[in-house]
Amino acid sequence: MPDTNSTASNITKNNIAENNASLDLLQDIIVPPAIEYLPPASGWIAVMLLLTAYGFYWYSKRQALYRSNLYRRQALTQLETIQSSGTLVEQSHSMLLLIKRVALQHFGRESVATLSGDSWWDFVEQHSNLSIDTTERKLYQELLYTPNPSITKEQRDTLARVTKVWIESHQKKEQTDD
Repeated sequence: MPDTNSTASNITKNNIAENNASLDLLQDIIVPPAIEYLPPASGWIAVMLLLTAYGFYWYSKRQALYRSNLYRRQALTQLETIQSSGTLVEQSHSMLLLIKRVALQHFGRESVATLSGDSWWDFVEQHSNLSIDTTERKLYQELLYTPNPSITKEQRDTLARVTKVWIESHQKKEQTDD
């Protein structure tokens, strides 16, 4: 009877020899080339061009809006200057003139210069978020046309608030043909 140990050892030696031979025949794995980022596909180029064009459009609109509101920023700066100098009557008078100058700047001389009294204050209310009652209107008219007007600090503060709201919120109303 043949020796089982020797047969088993022969089989393992043959398997090891075959395995070593097959490992020697192996070659390195072929790695595909790296994916290139540029130039991208034509669809991505079109998307980038559209986004760039939109960015330039948005920027130009923002710049135009910024430039068109320069007079508002200057008026708010002038309002701060007015509030820090002069008497209450001088400050109030200057604020009323500032409201009119801002209106002239934005709406033009043709539509603003002829307005006075209630028609002026109606115009101010119509083109802003303000509501000015009759007593305030009378007080403001007295400040402009009375030789020695008087005003309290609270009334001056109310006028400062009205002036600031007018400067920040006035806008041209759309004309509707009814």
